[in-house]
Amino acid sequence: MKKINLENIDVDKYATKFKENDFLQSLFKIVKKAGQKVVYAGLILFFMYIDNDTPSKAKAAIAGALGYLLVPFDLIPDFIPVVGFADDFSVVLAALSYAAVCIKEDHKDLAVKKMKEWFDDFSEDEVEMLNSIIFKKKEEK
Repeated sequence: MKKINLENIDVDKYATKFKENDFLQSLFKIVKKAGQKVVYAGLILFFMYIDNDTPSKAKAAIAGALGYLLVPFDLIPDFIPVVGFADDFSVVLAALSYAAVCIKEDHKDLAVKKMKEWFDDFSEDEVEMLNSIIFKKKEEK
């Protein structure tokens, strides 16, 4: 398999695709279909992406994952019940794993705040296992 050289990717070229209002509106449209864990992971990636401290290599991986999440035509079509977002979640988790060293508590806190805004029934307990995986990866690197 050919390795992608992330150093030659012009991240700023793609930055316009992830302006906060545009991205959040697009993500909100898929919120109810995707499920809270997918959306939460996407939000963490988004807040990492807009953070100036996140390195370009990580931003390139994040941009790819967020783009895949928002595009309705992918490996498993999103309209298929239950499994439609499985591939999206896998891509998002892969990007989180790749960029784990860049994750900050602030990214998590911003994601939690947005989730509470979008989901009346959101509880941090719902994503605690995901947080433990994400932040364990960070500690390992």
